[in-house]
Amino acid sequence: MDNRISLQLMLDATGHVTSYATVGGLTGATTYEGEIPDEFLTSTQPQAFKLINNVLTKDPDYVAPNPEVVKYQPNDEQRFQAQLALQMATMQKKQAEFNAQVLLQVADIKKSPSTPALETK
Repeated sequence: MDNRISLQLMLDATGHVTSYATVGGLTGATTYEGEIPDEFLTSTQPQAFKLINNVLTKDPDYVAPNPEVVKYQPNDEQRFQAQLALQMATMQKKQAEFNAQVLLQVADIKKSPSTPALETK
């Protein structure tokens, strides 16, 4: 199989491929015409390839980044339960604040001197 091809390559500062186009062009890209490694077009990591002396080569020192994997994601039911718990906690907080205000008012009423009874004629 002939691996000669014409590509538009976007390269980072180290010469690694960040993206490429086989059809059309990329603004600021380098035109490459020549041999490509067998797995280049099927690889999901073009950054594993580097342009060295105008030859596209697989970088033997390339190590794929290990993306931070989220170990736990709640499902829809767990999200719903969390939202419901938040609503309940918010309601309880508001009820406690209301109860505190009522108790303060009751305490103020008990502190104030009693008003004389109204006399009727």
